[in-house]
This record gives sequence, structure tokens and C-alpha cells, in this order.
Amino acid sequence: MNSFIIIRDNFKEKNMLIDMLKALIGNNIEIIENRDSFVIFHSYSNLEDIKSLLLSFCNELMVNICAYLSFYDNYKAQLEINLIKKVFPILPIGIHSFKETLLLTLNKINGKEALDLILQSSAIDKEFIKGFAENDLNVSKASKNLYIHRNTINYKLDKAKELTGFDLRCFKDIYILYSLILKDEVY
Repeated sequence: MNSFIIIRDNFKEKNMLIDMLKALIGNNIEIIENRDSFVIFHSYSNLEDIKSLLLSFCNELMVNICAYLSFYDNYKAQLEINLIKKVFPILPIGIHSFKETLLLTLNKINGKEALDLILQSSAIDKEFIKGFAENDLNVSKASKNLYIHRNTINYKLDKAKELTGFDLRCFKDIYILYSLILKDEVY
């Protein structure tokens, strides 16, 4: 699995950080630098190790860092990077995931763009998510009101989790998606 890290370039120890990441990940990384951030593409599969390394780096050198960590497939990488870069300057100090970034920037992010990225090639659509949320995440109630068999709803919920990483039975995940849908409908 491929992944990337976006790091806000606001500290002097950038080369040391890159050397530490190379020691953990290996030299097989690609770095793309912009004026205010840099993106590191790599194929290391454990983001928790990278997150721990970044936290250790910050603690050891007593610096603050703003980073975004993500797994991606090649098709979605550039879409995700473009989406995140729009809100990256306003992210607080810390190491953020996709869901966390969406939660922190719901009022600033383009709802349609985020939804398209999340729902791309998944088994669900906005109407299903909205209907499930508005039926209190209750499969029986949603089945009755959406005129969909409960087994089909359970199948779609499982498929959505597998394909998008969002578990619609989880309040935080459904909140993010429902908020993006409402935002998209308003604009």
C-alpha cells in the first residue's frame, strides 16, 4: 500500500526529519516541495510507526509540526492531496488523518469535492447516507423508510466501510459524511 505525508514547512530541521524518515522507510521515497509544505510519497505500510517517529522527532528537538498522513491508491492520491492542501494552512499543530482533517475543517472544505473523493467507486451514494443518518442509524427504521431490505442495508454499510474507510454505524464517521452532504446541498 502506498502512502504520503504532507508536512508544513515551518521549521529549520527539515533535512534532519527527511533523513530520519529515510532511515525508517528506506531511501525509496519521493519528495515534492512547495513553498509552504512538502509531500513525501513512500510505500511503508505502517502509518503508526511514522506517526510515532514524527512525535519523537518533535519531542526530541522541541519543535511543533503540522503533518497529514494518508494511505492512497494511485488514482485518488492527487485528488486527496489537492483537497487537503486547500485546508492545510489552517490545520492546527499536530499529526492529522483524513477523517480528523475533515472534522477540523468542515466549515472550510468543499463538500462536493470531499464527497466525490470518498464515495468514488463505493457501493453507496449521498441519498443512502442521508437516509440512514436521518433514521437515527437504525437499520430497521431505515429499511422501512428507504424501502430497502435490511440485509441490503447491512451489505451497503459493510461495503461502504470496506471501500471508503467510513463506518456509517459510527457516529463520527456518519457525522462527517452527513455534514458534507448538507453542505453540498446548501451550495
